[in-house]
Amino acid sequence: MYAPMNRSRIQGVLVDVGGVGVLIQGPPGIGKSLAALHLMSRGHKLVSDDLVQISVSEDGKLVGMPVEEQVRIEVRGLGIYRARALFDEGTSAASSIDFAVNLETYDPLVDVGRTEPEMTAIQIMGCELQRIRLPLTRGSDPALLIELLAKLFRSHGTVRQWKPEE
Repeated sequence: MYAPMNRSRIQGVLVDVGGVGVLIQGPPGIGKSLAALHLMSRGHKLVSDDLVQISVSEDGKLVGMPVEEQVRIEVRGLGIYRARALFDEGTSAASSIDFAVNLETYDPLVDVGRTEPEMTAIQIMGCELQRIRLPLTRGSDPALLIELLAKLFRSHGTVRQWKPEE
């Protein structure tokens, strides 16, 4: 299916959320793996935790794969587990990378009153990828927010043109 010529690795967690590949990034301890676990518990597929192997498909799209054959995921405070031991059908061997989210701690000086997603474009292996900044307040559910972004992407082909319905 994928015929990669060149490969690279990038820090992050890649999850296939209903057919949409979401690269979850952010500082250590922000909750990337926990968000992936929540997504897996909802039936989505983990591709890789912590480090993702990336290539460009023949049609010019980014594709992510696990670095190791047996995908593992860290459960902070509990240890590192084989993902299939936690969720038997919770992994995928590869996924497109359709957009990235950058998990950050909510900053009231920056984020108060913000009503639209803050997006930037990043370059990975010569491909442009949209990255959405996702500020997290205490008690927020990043998995739910990621599911919402993936749903918007599925219905519109992008999260860039999202506009609230009136």
